[in-house]
Amino acid sequence: MVRFVKDQPDAYIYSSFGSRMFVAGFLLTLIFISEAIAVYMFSDVILDTAGSKVGFLMKVPLISMALTGIIYITTMFMPIVGATTLVSLLVLKRTYKKLEKLNVDSRNSLTLIMLARIVFIGAGLATYAPLFMIFEAMINKTTPVSTINYFQTQYMSLFFTLLGIGLFLTLLSPIVQLYGRTKSRSLLFSGFLAFLLCSIIIYLGNGDWNISIFKLSESSEFKSSFATAMGTVGICILIIFWIISSSAKSILKYQKLHFTMKLGE
Repeated sequence: MVRFVKDQPDAYIYSSFGSRMFVAGFLLTLIFISEAIAVYMFSDVILDTAGSKVGFLMKVPLISMALTGIIYITTMFMPIVGATTLVSLLVLKRTYKKLEKLNVDSRNSLTLIMLARIVFIGAGLATYAPLFMIFEAMINKTTPVSTINYFQTQYMSLFFTLLGIGLFLTLLSPIVQLYGRTKSRSLLFSGFLAFLLCSIIIYLGNGDWNISIFKLSESSEFKSSFATAMGTVGICILIIFWIISSSAKSILKYQKLHFTMKLGE
């Protein structure tokens, strides 16, 4: 047993890493599938419930249109950004920090997580920063034309581009961490799958989904397309993290096999 530990002292470390990665993948899958179901089945109920809380504002024509769009993207899109960021901080970043304490280099993975967090913050700013112009227009009793045009023509493209980039950086971080240790081809496939998923999100955001946020609640085509895409992304994320988890755990499995063969010689 002493010889086994001496041969590859990080085998147990990466076995624990694999378990944590599977948990992270499961949580991310749950997030995306939940959002797919929420948008497809419960978006109208959520909008009606949220709108009833600010009923006095919903009576103003321009404000009601803006609020409907803002409520929709807040309840349907932003939870993906917030929950993904939370998983990356509470599971992925903590795991890399623990690897650092055990003298396993995780600087590249930590850098990717930091960059993903910056991109997700950008998605939040792209969503809520223009609202100050709407509030200012309300105070001055003017029409915020530029802000309305932004939400009609540019927001969806910008948001889903940032979401795709941030998600790719998040998915790439454990692959980079593990590939340096195993050089496994299955990890290359995981990286390609992550790139494909995020590219599709960006493509749809700049194509079919690039519509006015004020029309989202009325578009059945968007709801079905979004639900299908997010559900598929969720399933593929689980596959990606299952591959990562299996590759990490294989280090210990093959080391045990190697030690057993050594004992038999």
